Amino acid sequence: MGVNLVIGKENSPISVKDAKKRILKSIKPINKTEKVNTEDSYNRILAKSIKAKRTQPAFNTSAMDGYAIKKKFLKDLPIDLDILGETKAGDENKFILKKNQAVRVFTGSFLPEGCDKVILQENCVSSKDKVLIKKENFENYIRKRGEDFFQSDQCLLKSSLMDSGKIAFAGAMNYKTIDVYKKPKVGVIANGNELFEPGNKNLEIKQPASTKPSIMSLINTWGGEAVDLGIAKDTTYSLKTKIKKGLACDMIITIGGASVGDYDLVHKSLSEMNFGLNFWKIKMKPGKPLMFGILKNKPILGLPGNPVSSMVCAQLFLKQSIYKLQNYNYIEKIFHLPLGKDLSKNGWRESYIRGYMSKNKNNQIIAMPISNQDSSSLSSYSKANILIIREPNARKIKKNSLVKAIILN
Repeated sequence: MGVNLVIGKENSPISVKDAKKRILKSIKPINKTEKVNTEDSYNRILAKSIKAKRTQPAFNTSAMDGYAIKKKFLKDLPIDLDILGETKAGDENKFILKKNQAVRVFTGSFLPEGCDKVILQENCVSSKDKVLIKKENFENYIRKRGEDFFQSDQCLLKSSLMDSGKIAFAGAMNYKTIDVYKKPKVGVIANGNELFEPGNKNLEIKQPASTKPSIMSLINTWGGEAVDLGIAKDTTYSLKTKIKKGLACDMIITIGGASVGDYDLVHKSLSEMNFGLNFWKIKMKPGKPLMFGILKNKPILGLPGNPVSSMVCAQLFLKQSIYKLQNYNYIEKIFHLPLGKDLSKNGWRESYIRGYMSKNKNNQIIAMPISNQDSSSLSSYSKANILIIREPNARKIKKNSLVKAIILN
């Protein structure tokens, strides 16, 4: 994997937009591919465009249960028609319609030769070998041959993100396996003497490294393969040891130690390893001490230590990175929702306010900000399912004003 390094004023805070652009420009996709069964391809990126191996439907097909007829013989209603027989879904058609004849059909049945309309069964009264057509329905209820796709149609394009609909589509085209890009391996290092692995003996003077499993789960959700590199102590030796191990991965994520305190040693450790810093600090709240750069052609994203800051930054910067490694251009969907309560004037940084979607008295979906916006509060983050975006220095806004929001995860 190669990298395009972008150089700027590394220590000057940059905008969220600029940070996203720099990261995407610096990351080159992994081009290794593998075959997977279609049922295992959810959220994977298609590595080759695929063409249909069959036509769907293969013949004209009934869209409803009823009777296949020729329209020109329905001049006078009601009318009695002779029933030639019936065709069920999966049966081969063996009938040719002639004057005053009908064939009993069901949803998915191939239609007899000459049929140009299906009369709904509720518009008919049948006896043993006759059917009385009482009235003619407006719709023809015929699915034409190839209405969905024809054999050799190029139906799914390279770099498509596979979801449940596309998996069903590939199956309908008769694919058992498809080619996808390999999952990028993303190493995750938590940093801090105060941390211990969640589930270990609880020490009141220390803190579980709770963000690490969360970030790892997000990496896996976004199509990557998270590699747990453990917890680095607040020494350059410990950090460099973990980072060297992480160079076997396609990308490295550090959590904590990216600020400028005496014991924030991620940047110092990387600098001693010939790290190419791209930027360090962004005009964003929460998440100002975000770091990004390149070490030995591997992108390294340094997330802030505060739990909420790191998870918000992962949503904005790590998500797009993992998809880019898989040859997919991820674009965050922004929704405009009415605000559930007033918001005060914003500061000089672009803000991402935790909130949740609710409904007002008119049953309209609204964006409700959560009261506690402290960057260490995981209880408030666990209640959030959206981030409300506020521009730098935005004025106070009233309840019911439209705000921009993104959905978490």
